[in-house]
Amino acid sequence: MSVNSAGEINSYYNEVFRSGNLERLLALYEPDAVLEAQPGELVRGRSAIREQLNNLLALKGELHAENQSCVEFGDLALLRADWQFTGEDPSGKPVSMGSASSKVARRQPDGTWLYIIDLPFGSNPKKA
Repeated sequence: MSVNSAGEINSYYNEVFRSGNLERLLALYEPDAVLEAQPGELVRGRSAIREQLNNLLALKGELHAENQSCVEFGDLALLRADWQFTGEDPSGKPVSMGSASSKVARRQPDGTWLYIIDLPFGSNPKKA
């Protein structure tokens, strides 16, 4: 499935995350997209994003996110969502984190939307 409305990309991300499908998650990013792996640390490109998403999926956690806003300007959209994640690290230690994300998506030539900037810790970063 593809996302044909900018306002639906965050909801679709949550759905795909719950499925645990790394390739479908990765397909929501442009090839040269930027992801904030942790507060203050940016990675660029699908290869680096794949590694980060794989690490997150390995925590076998639950992601709860609620879209707060979506502002479109031409082929760009600025999105904001509040999210909370709970899971376990490989040693079994509980992991809990959450924040208010900031994301930018771009409409593709086929009308679908992909992330170009994903800042999950976009404001008020919280650490467990």
